[in-house]
Amino acid sequence: MLGKCRPQGDLFDVGYVFDVSLNPKSFYGQLAGVSGGLFADDEFAEMYSSRMGRPSVPPSKLALVMLMQFYARVSDAEAIERAMYDARWLCVLRHRLGEQLCAKSTYCVFRAQLVLHDKLSMVFERSLRAARQAGILPSDLCVAIDTKPILGRGAVEDTYNLLASGIRQLASAIAQSEKISRNSFFAREGLERYDAPSIKGAETMDWSCADQRNDFLAGIVADAVKLLRMAGPYANEQRVKDAASLLEQLLLQDVDVVKGPCGDGAAIKQGTEPGRVPSVTDPEQRHGRKSASKRFTGAKASVVTDTASGIILATDVIAGDAADSTDALRLVEQAETNAGRPVIDTLGDCAYGSGETRQAFADAGRELNVRVPESVRQDGLYGKKDFTVDLAAGTVTCPNGVTTSQAWTEADGGRVFSFGAACAGCPLRPKCTTAAAGRTLRVHPQEALLQAALAKQKEPAWRKKMRDRLAVENSLARLAYYGIGQARYIGHEKTRFQLAISATVANLRRVWNYRMAQVRLAGPAATA
Repeated sequence: MLGKCRPQGDLFDVGYVFDVSLNPKSFYGQLAGVSGGLFADDEFAEMYSSRMGRPSVPPSKLALVMLMQFYARVSDAEAIERAMYDARWLCVLRHRLGEQLCAKSTYCVFRAQLVLHDKLSMVFERSLRAARQAGILPSDLCVAIDTKPILGRGAVEDTYNLLASGIRQLASAIAQSEKISRNSFFAREGLERYDAPSIKGAETMDWSCADQRNDFLAGIVADAVKLLRMAGPYANEQRVKDAASLLEQLLLQDVDVVKGPCGDGAAIKQGTEPGRVPSVTDPEQRHGRKSASKRFTGAKASVVTDTASGIILATDVIAGDAADSTDALRLVEQAETNAGRPVIDTLGDCAYGSGETRQAFADAGRELNVRVPESVRQDGLYGKKDFTVDLAAGTVTCPNGVTTSQAWTEADGGRVFSFGAACAGCPLRPKCTTAAAGRTLRVHPQEALLQAALAKQKEPAWRKKMRDRLAVENSLARLAYYGIGQARYIGHEKTRFQLAISATVANLRRVWNYRMAQVRLAGPAATA
């Protein structure tokens, strides 16, 4: 049943007999000042039975513990310890020194229930409500959007060990369905070598020999295929179905079938397959890159920030290999709903400047300001910027003044213009093309939007506005301070929880500091 905080505190709660004076500028001092009204126990009522069981630990107190845990960047066990012995935490909780608030399992279940009952939005909304009450949010919002890599929690393995982990997982699921131990199942099927922590490390062979490596891989593949066939009768059981599906994906992404005189063999695929799963313990991890030189394995935090106040308005977690602009429009719309104020402008970096993203914002009637990168050809030949594209006339003019209307339309709506025979004998041809058939130029399906953006970004006012995009960089830096660069949990859903709570802490801290600054500016009259 739902347990509630008593209106009257206990005599021995920290803050009564044990008079603790917290620094009013500190996070704990600021949280203690609002802790009584930040969360209400009734808001969590649907997570508890209305008529069965003993009264729970008041969920409002567990929510406060959660905020302090993410601020302090400590483990669950350490958070429970601090809620019993740290005077700063006890002052926030109005709890007795040395008395355990709850067991670690109780706290973990509370967090799981928050996710299951979709209460994250309610917790995050508290920070936005505080921002609205403080008057920190403007009436019309200009927002900035960006992403940050989140390193995954799952173990990243090479192909041999990755397949072995997939085999172990499927074997465990089949053994469970057959109601025998995994070791017994391995012994029965001759799969004992997969009990080793690293199948590659346990193998004694000449790893410099390609034929031996391929033979070793072929044996692993044969065992995987054998298990997949055995999984057939249990295909209706979810754990077997999931494990089999994952193993199939691992085989398809990492292994090539090699034809040989003695039959088919196996070899590791060259290059990285799009959407490759690098971890069995966290199959949602992906290989990604934030720049040409910065690679990572995990996911991405996508964040929308109000540029005027620095308040984080919306967050999401997307795949590590997904484009930064994935679901950008939906996230901006979510920010508008969360804030309760209209978003009149959105700023982003070049990752949000594709024609498709611009078209989506234009169709939704939303302003998107993103720089269009100038394309520079690596071969030193004339680029698209050296040509004049007249969309109204349907023509393209080359640097030598030749105009063509000869074009064909591609499947995505783009058009390719060809100069063909006009390139013959052209004095600028060595600087323009090496193609025997002459120069061609592709016009983007959203060329009109791109041209309008190019014209706008030359204006001084536009360049000045884009400096406000730094607000989201500041937000990402604050989230990094609270540990969002490394996932605490397995899977996107739990990582969304981590991101939302970190953003809540960052927002509350910013709102409280803003209020203190306003009091200082108002002077003694404000406190009279």
